[in-house]
This record gives sequence, structure tokens and C-alpha cells, in this order.
Amino acid sequence: MAVISDDFLRRFALRDKNEIIIRDSKLTGFAVRVRRKADGSLSKLFFVFQELPGADGKRRRRKIAIGDHSTFPAEMARAEAQAMLQAIKAGDDPAAARAQKKAQPLFEDLVDDFEKVHIAEKAPGTQKDYRGRIRRVLLPEFKGRRVADITSEMVRALVRKKKANPIDANRSLAVLSKMMSRAIELGMRPDNPCSKIGRNKETVRERWLDELDLPAFLKALAAFEGPHADCIRFLTITGWRVSEARSLTWDMVDLPRLLVRLPMTKTGASVRALATDAATIIDGQGHRTGFVFSGRRGAQAVSYLRIREMLGDVCAQAEIQPITPHVLRHTAATWAAISGAEAHELREAFGWKTLAMTARYVSKSESLARRGAQRAADAMNVLQKPSAEIEEIRR
Repeated sequence: MAVISDDFLRRFALRDKNEIIIRDSKLTGFAVRVRRKADGSLSKLFFVFQELPGADGKRRRRKIAIGDHSTFPAEMARAEAQAMLQAIKAGDDPAAARAQKKAQPLFEDLVDDFEKVHIAEKAPGTQKDYRGRIRRVLLPEFKGRRVADITSEMVRALVRKKKANPIDANRSLAVLSKMMSRAIELGMRPDNPCSKIGRNKETVRERWLDELDLPAFLKALAAFEGPHADCIRFLTITGWRVSEARSLTWDMVDLPRLLVRLPMTKTGASVRALATDAATIIDGQGHRTGFVFSGRRGAQAVSYLRIREMLGDVCAQAEIQPITPHVLRHTAATWAAISGAEAHELREAFGWKTLAMTARYVSKSESLARRGAQRAADAMNVLQKPSAEIEEIRR
């Protein structure tokens, strides 16, 4: 007999035997089986002994496995053994409980269901995002675990692990929370372990083309031709998501009514009104079938990579900092708000589901308006306020 510990098991070696059972000297009923495998390495399985009455009045012993040392540290196995032995003493059957637990669905089972029921109904871009986060973040963390065993502390550990990328952690946590809500519906677990986990603070991306950058950008863009340049012009006017513009097909467009019916967007089906300039860009395409913005007469949508590259070229020509297609969305929304568009108008024009997203643009326009008003008042100085005197501080 010996005190079973990680250090003891690391030093232990089988000599003339292929298998041995070592009982713990501190906790009666706790033991480990060391067995030589075919490749010569050792497996070390923790278990507890359970005394059972036999039919002939004699007692017999049953071994209830806890776990292998490769995945179970000795102290964790000891704690589990103690809980199991107390359950046996109270008249419970931990072997039956473990068998029932083993039959519970794994995280991979939840992923399969979530894929069929939830992800399949989303827009293609959202589907790609969900699948990517599950494959890249969630499966490596929870694969092989039973859904019912995932705790809030495990989720917190995942968030801490991704501290360097707080936005990615927030998005992954949101996907996991939706999955756990689905698990509750299926009866896989009674609660959502993500519900009390705090989200990381996110810094809102405020980049947009202001009154200095926008004229230079538009002047440079005018020198570019072709479907990719037209798509960028369309994005600049409309503020659409780049995925919406690229997937736009002629059967969605009603030019006489200046309307577009998008069957699938990030927020579901959407009807968008077209400004006359946006309609003119669409009408200027040299084909009338398939994708509107296409280098192959509708057979294939314009390349996202080429749009990014051309945006870089335009910015370089305009001598401004490079931007992404999403900056054009920020730009259009900001200028619309500055021009007086109300929150409801912004929501309809840019395809947001709620008014929450419009608040940042309305707030920005109000801030710019106050700044402009103050500059005008300072310049005219109707109240004849004395100007500040600047003195040089000598050292």
C-alpha cells in the first residue's frame, strides 16, 4: 500500500509483472491499476472498490472506474473517490449514476443539432461565422465533454484564455450561450452556464471618411472603372454590407420602383429603397442576368479580395489611410445622420434590426453639430468675449 499521488505514479515502474493494483493507504477503497500496454507504456486507471452482498451470503467486490491518470490528476481522482465512497455508504449506487452520466450527450452531439436546427437558417455569412467559431474556439475547449458537465467556471476559463482578443471572446461566448439555450430546450441540462459571464468591454470602431478624406476618396475612385469599382461606388452611396452588394442578383431589383428585395441578410429578409444614384450604378451594368456586380456577365459575383485590393489602391491614390468595405458603411450612416436622417430612417436604410445601432450615428451627428455651432459662435464673438492670451513660459 502507498499514498497514491502524481509524484508516486510518475516514479512507479512495473518490473516482472504486466499488471498490479495499488491500494491507497489513506483512503480505504481508493486504488489504481497499473497495466503494461502493447507498446510498452503504462496505463494507470483510478477506481474504487464497492462491497456487494452475494446470493450465497458471501460479499463480493465490484470495481467502479474513475478515470485514467492521463486525464485525471491523482488529487482530483481522490476527491471523486471520496464522494463515490460516501455515496456508497449512504446506500446510493455510484456505478449506476456514472453509467447514466456516460449516456448523456456530448458537446459534439449538441454541435450536430445546433448545425441542423439553428445555423442552417442563418444567412451564409452568419453560417460561416458560427461554424468558424465552433471549429476554432469551442470544439477544442469542450470536445469530449458531456453537455451537462460544462460549468460556468469552464466558460470563464475560456474567456480568460482569449483575453488578448476580447471581441472574438465575446462573439464566441454569444454562440456558446445560444447553444446552451438549445441544450436546455432539448433537456440536456437545466441551466445556461454562460448567463452570468461578463462580456469584455469593446471599443467601437469609429473610422469613417470625414469632410477632408471623403472628397479625396471620391476623386480618386472616379478614375477606377469596371464592376469592382462600381460595387465600391454602390457601397459608398448605400452603406450596404459588402456581402449584400456582392450577392445582389437582378431578380431582386425593381428599378422602376427604386426598390431591392433581399431574401437573406444578416437580420433576415429586407426591402431596401434605392437612391437614384445607386439605381443609376445598377442600371449601368452591361448585363441583366445573374449577379448585378459581376466580371463574368452575371455568372459570378465580384471578388471580395479584389474589392479590398482596389480600396487600398483608391486610398493610396487619395493619400489617405487604407480602409475596409465596412468603413464605407460607417461613412454612409454618419453622413446620413449629419444630413438629418432620423433613427427610424437609418434603421430602414441600412438594414439594422433594432434602433440601438443607429444611436451611435445620431449621437455623432449631434456632437458634430454642437462643435460646428460653437465654432461659428467663437468666430463671430457677438458677446465680445476677450480672447485668451498666450504667454511663453521661460525656463
